Amino acid sequence: MVELIRALGVFCEPPADEHKRLAEILGFSKSPCADAYQEIFCNDLPPFASVYLSNEGVMGGEALERISGFWQALQREVPHEPDHLSRLLGLAALLEEKQISAGEPARALLIQRSRAALFWEHLLPWIPTYLDRAESIAKDTVYGEWARLLSEALLSDFECLGPLENLPRHLAASSGLPDPRRRGAAQFFSSLFAPVQLGFILLAEDLNNLADEIGILPKDHDRQAILKDLLRVAPKETLGGLADMAYERSCYISNKWSSLGELCSHWERRAKESGELLQQLSQDLEQEA
Repeated sequence: MVELIRALGVFCEPPADEHKRLAEILGFSKSPCADAYQEIFCNDLPPFASVYLSNEGVMGGEALERISGFWQALQREVPHEPDHLSRLLGLAALLEEKQISAGEPARALLIQRSRAALFWEHLLPWIPTYLDRAESIAKDTVYGEWARLLSEALLSDFECLGPLENLPRHLAASSGLPDPRRRGAAQFFSSLFAPVQLGFILLAEDLNNLADEIGILPKDHDRQAILKDLLRVAPKETLGGLADMAYERSCYISNKWSSLGELCSHWERRAKESGELLQQLSQDLEQEA
């Protein structure tokens, strides 16, 4: 499992010759592609934990500080981009390696606890929803196979970590989708792009599909620009469509990742709460019409 996790971590780095060899070793049917990598990891799903764990939905902030603090607690030099998925998976592989080779039982137990903290606090709070979305948009590329295999590896590996004692700080510190009727439209709009607040990752593909259903041709490829157009032209239908997405994602994650217990329940509840609010906002507009 050590080498598998380490190898899978390499795949969310820009493609290189090494990746082609790894793809063959792992039995992938396709090879890494620079264009697919750019589309998935640079445009749609940047592989940084803080993007999915911060209330701002961007790199940095308190989420990054917590992750950097974890590296420091292990007495390791904080690397460049410490919340990058490849760094976190590499650290997970290193800790498992050290646990296996530890001579003293007490030291092995200490390392095992550090490894459990890495998974429960900084990987499992966001990686399920991330990999689900990666698998859906990358299904025709090697990165879809990568997402499936990494999901399987994590699901088979987490049971040996011990139980989750408390909801991870990243999630405990997160707030839900703010009601624009009380908090204002600007904060509501920005929160739609913060997965930890919305309860799922809203992709440009989702918005393009919604625009197609409504009968609108987006003028831009940027998520925020597309959503602004949708809300301007068809606000009721857009909010209703977003509500449907929230309900759909809450069901999906609960079906696939239910073994993660409270972590899964948290994302499921958050998505359902967002769906309820979005649906109510859509109904309010219908009544006003």
